[in-house]
Amino acid sequence: MNRFMFGYCATLISALLWPALPTLSLACVVLVIAVIMLKWSKLLAGCLLAIAWMSLFCHQLLVFTPENSSEPPTVRGEIISLVYRNGDWINADIRILTDHPLQFPDKYLRLRWQSEQKVAIGEVWQFTLAPKPITSVLNQGGFNQQAYLLSKHIIGKGRVIVAKRLSSPRGMRARLLTPLRQAVATFSNGDLMLALMLGDKQQISEAHWQGLRQSGTGHLVTISGLHLSVLALWVMGLGGYLLGRLRPRLGLGNRQAIALVALVCCGLYAFLAGLGLPTQRALIMLVMVIWLGLIRRYASPFERLLWALFIVLLLDPLSILGAGLWLSFGALAIILWFGQSAPAPDEHLSSWQKLTYRLGQMWQIQWRLSLSLGLLQGLLFGGFAPYALIFNLIFVPWFSLVVIPLSFLALITWVTSVYIGMPVSFPLYLLDLAISPMTLAFDWLGKLPVHWLPASMQLVSALLFSLLAVISWRLASGAWRWMPLVLLMPLCLWCLPQGMTDPRRWQVHLLDVGQGLSLVVEKQGHGLIYDTGAAFGEHFSYAERVIQPFLHYRGIGKLDYLVLSHGDNDHAGGADYLLSHHPEVKLVTDLDYPGAMNCRPKSMHWRGLTLELLGPREAGVGNNASCIVRISDGSRSVLIPGDIEREGEQSLLTQTPEVTSTVLIAAHHGSNTSSSSAFIQASAPDIVLYAAGFNNRYGFPKAEVVRRFNGTRARQYSTGDNGQLSLTLGEEGVLVSGYRRDLAPFWYNQRFEFGEFGNPE
Repeated sequence: MNRFMFGYCATLISALLWPALPTLSLACVVLVIAVIMLKWSKLLAGCLLAIAWMSLFCHQLLVFTPENSSEPPTVRGEIISLVYRNGDWINADIRILTDHPLQFPDKYLRLRWQSEQKVAIGEVWQFTLAPKPITSVLNQGGFNQQAYLLSKHIIGKGRVIVAKRLSSPRGMRARLLTPLRQAVATFSNGDLMLALMLGDKQQISEAHWQGLRQSGTGHLVTISGLHLSVLALWVMGLGGYLLGRLRPRLGLGNRQAIALVALVCCGLYAFLAGLGLPTQRALIMLVMVIWLGLIRRYASPFERLLWALFIVLLLDPLSILGAGLWLSFGALAIILWFGQSAPAPDEHLSSWQKLTYRLGQMWQIQWRLSLSLGLLQGLLFGGFAPYALIFNLIFVPWFSLVVIPLSFLALITWVTSVYIGMPVSFPLYLLDLAISPMTLAFDWLGKLPVHWLPASMQLVSALLFSLLAVISWRLASGAWRWMPLVLLMPLCLWCLPQGMTDPRRWQVHLLDVGQGLSLVVEKQGHGLIYDTGAAFGEHFSYAERVIQPFLHYRGIGKLDYLVLSHGDNDHAGGADYLLSHHPEVKLVTDLDYPGAMNCRPKSMHWRGLTLELLGPREAGVGNNASCIVRISDGSRSVLIPGDIEREGEQSLLTQTPEVTSTVLIAAHHGSNTSSSSAFIQASAPDIVLYAAGFNNRYGFPKAEVVRRFNGTRARQYSTGDNGQLSLTLGEEGVLVSGYRRDLAPFWYNQRFEFGEFGNPE
């Protein structure tokens, strides 16, 4: 094993847990030390190189200087991907173009603008921007868009003020994409055909995405190791057969020639597919296998895997932030581990017995692969696809034998026919027909129960430890045989009923839903929600993107109450989604919902806590009609006044003089129209939480409000700065945890400003 590469890869992967990156000057010093240490310790030199290179790479990537210093900035960029288009609104990723011929690494922006012009991949535009940082909402269980954008080298977002097309699509792939889209538009599986031929997954329909997720077959339409390996095996198999018949030769000459041909074919396929990160990883792995074979170095499969991982992480250290790296290399490691340990079939077996033996081996690898990757996907995506094993057993061989080689042949045939001016659509028809069995199975899958099993992080972690227990039981010896019992402890603890937890302990989670409000109270596996955050159009709701994943992550299996303070979108936009997924919930609101409990003053008991509805006395509209809730355990209390302003605060103090609370959710997100001095003195909070988005256009929380609370020496926290804010209330007092500072205090979760990269501590 190469100690230098192992030290580099292991240390770079550990960057997932680093709280901060070294400064630029410190990284340069570490790099010099790494070069010096090569003479004494290659392992340590690799570790130091990883530390220096990660920091230098991020500094080079995240620092952006526009071509001119005017405000707002102007950039030139090539359209790389059309992320989304709705009417005349366009969301696209662009690669920033500069006058420097060599730019490493490439930098990208995600832009949004309103235009009736047709936009095509490969076009070059000039944009005048209102830039935004990549900082996004951060919550437990939610999609970490900030880390995802970093992994894609997207250094900023922006709204386009002026857009001007400079040139038509550049490059072979860009020129092919538009006519090929038109050619496959008439086929029912045209979206999947584009993904298989050109790596364009933006066109995949919602129904097909749902089927791929529920069946665990999404990897089949992402051009990666499976596709290039299958293509290489087909080329080498057919090429070896033809060369053996036409030009038989002893030695390795024919094998080397056909290996190079296979590499050229795979390189062409990867290039036409856009050389995305999964494709790059697969191509690098294939190159290493062929190169090590050509130079007659018989490295072990795991050493080849280490070579591939080293090169991938050297070219793009930020790939550790993407799920694709873990799924790709995890699958390869599992296949190598179980495939290498399987004995070869006896030479005296008949052809049928050998076939049966090979099928048995494939089954052994497949069920282990499905189980292991299922657990990894549960860790990455918060749930399991229960039918993934069956679907993969059927469609992985089908794609390997039929669909993948047919995709390459259809692509080459169609490209050739277009260039000679005689487009041929018959190969596309065959490819559509070959994909049809899987999409028809999606319809069948939709009729089965339990398509997706969401899982709490405690359960997924316990299952992963249990898998490690099984592996250690197979490998351990001597005193280490006790290790499986230790590793099984998390699963045993998870099996304990929720009622056995401390009955006096409860938690309050102020979720990060941008410029909106959503709060979850958790106790013994039960939940209460106050407001739902906003919803925008038919395709986006914070209830779906943040609240529901958070409930699954925390293992909150029963939602008892949903309080809707008032009708503003940033407070009640996701109500319909939550009500459809939790029909048994008790609704408390003055909005027009059948069967809802109104907000007139009353007191209720819930899980040992007292819920007090403090107002308003009469139903109304607007901010001052917000439903006011106070939750108490007898010693500590949380006051949630919604969006009430000074008039509403004065009315509350007149009708309910006792509003003293340990924790106050600042009214109206910290607006200066609320949090009057009289209300602050009456509530006398120790802790104040602001539900305010990062860099929101209103400037919440207002400086004057913060100053007023400073006079009471209350501790103040904002979701815009901290992400999700979680409070644990118990005998020991109140513990405040922020996502960026405490729950996931890693460098890539800190706040990033547009075009700047300091030490994000």
